[in-house]
Order: sequence, then C-alpha cells, then structure tokens
Amino acid sequence: MNNDKAQELTTKITESINALCAETDAAKQSAIYRAWLSTLSRFHNYSWGNCLLIWTQAPEATRVAGFNTWKSLGRFVKKGQTGIRILAPLIRKVEEEKNGITERISRPFGFKTVAVFDYAQTDGEPLPELNTNATEGGDALLPLLEKAAAQLNITLVYKAIEGSAEGLSKGGLIEIEETLDTPARCGVIAHELGHELIHKNNREGTTRQQRELEAESVAYAVLAHFGMHPQSCFYLATYDVTPEMLTASLQTIGSAAKTIISLIDSTGQQIEEGEGAQNGAPLPVAA
Repeated sequence: MNNDKAQELTTKITESINALCAETDAAKQSAIYRAWLSTLSRFHNYSWGNCLLIWTQAPEATRVAGFNTWKSLGRFVKKGQTGIRILAPLIRKVEEEKNGITERISRPFGFKTVAVFDYAQTDGEPLPELNTNATEGGDALLPLLEKAAAQLNITLVYKAIEGSAEGLSKGGLIEIEETLDTPARCGVIAHELGHELIHKNNREGTTRQQRELEAESVAYAVLAHFGMHPQSCFYLATYDVTPEMLTASLQTIGSAAKTIISLIDSTGQQIEEGEGAQNGAPLPVAA
C-alpha cells in the first residue's frame, strides 16, 4: 500500500511539472515557477520533488518537521491537523567489496511516504529566531556571498566588462561589472556561482537556455532565502522550457542553491529531519 502512495506522490510531481510547462499564460507560468523557487528557498535541504509536494499541499508553509521532531522541540501538532505528505528513501544495508575489504554500506532502494507538519500546525514553545536575513538592499549579504565564493575556491573580481554582460563565469574565476550597485552585485554573484557549481565542466546535452535558467533559478532561491526580493523578470517561455528540460534541471538547481545557502547560513539551525528525502537520494520520476 505504501508503494502505491509513494507512486501517487511521484506522479503528482510529474503532473505538476507537465502542467507548468503546458501553461499558456507566460506571466502566470513564471509566477508559479517563482513560487516554487520561494518554497525551495525555505526548504533547501529537501529534494526538489519534496519542495513541489510541500508547495502543492501547503504553499504558505514556513518550517516543516515530523511529529516527533516537533515534540523534541517542545511543540506539539494540533489536534485534527492533516500532515503534508512527502517522500522519504527506504534504506537497506548491502555488502560491497572495496580494496579487498567487504563492508556493509547503506543504499536507498525505494521510497515511502511520511507526514510532516508546518509550524502553523503546532503549538508550544516558541522557536529561536534565525538571525540570517539580509537587509533589503543586500548590504549584509554581499560580503557573505563574497566569502562563499572564496570558500568554494573561486576568485571574485570587480572590473569593467566590455559589452552588456554584468558578470562572467570563467571556471574558478568570476568577473563582476564594477559599476553595479549592491543589490545587483548580490544577484549577479549568486547567478555566476550557480554557473560555477553547475556548469564548470560544461554538461553535455544542455542548451544555453537551460544553463541560464538554472543559474537564474539558483540566484532567485538564494536571494529569497536571505530576505531579499529578487526582481527577476525571467519568463520560462523565454527559455523554451520543456518538461524534460525542467525535470533534468530541478535536482541541479536544488543542489547548487543548497550549497550556497548552507555556506552562508552557518549560524542558523535549520529544522530539517532525516526522514525527508534529501538531495542525496534522488526522487523517482513517474513514467
């Protein structure tokens, strides 16, 4: 029965992607996609598939955790609340031989459904506030993005760039147009970090449109997480996005955004528990 429920959720993920790509109103299509990115910004430790499942069931959710995790934090799920159903990997121990030594390794072999609950569905002890939001203009975020680049061994320089480009990713080197103001620098750095993390080795089989969509999506999610309100006007229609392209990009976008956010967000304790399917265990795609 649980396998049937897991299949229902994976089917819902695929249907959501197909429905978005089939949307003929470009503005509505992009508004929905930005809502997905905002959900990712709040739940960056969860897989993209689970972010979509959280959004479809509780688009206003802010923090989610399982029943027992909330209990350990001094909060209790209110009576009568319905859980948000997500997918969690089933893990089994298998024997693998490496360098002549047999070891027991944990490997995912399937998925099950689990319930998580939003903060608004609980009562109890207040949670400590996370002091990670950037200022509206990004004054606090800019040096953190610069530090994140350094931690990733990426050289970041401000210089005059010929032509219309505001930033360039050159494989271990990011150049940023020196005349940009602080908010713009935040957006462009996050965008180019996305390129560095995703496209450093020039993935085969991806178009320029797909690579730009991925980098811009990463930037949007990162800035949204830190309290900025990205004014990105990108439309999915501009990128000629297809269900196959978007499906291939979602895991990539989520992983890159998680890397950048985690580097910056080191002082905040995220309420993410191990029962949710994480980026290390890709969600299956329904046929």
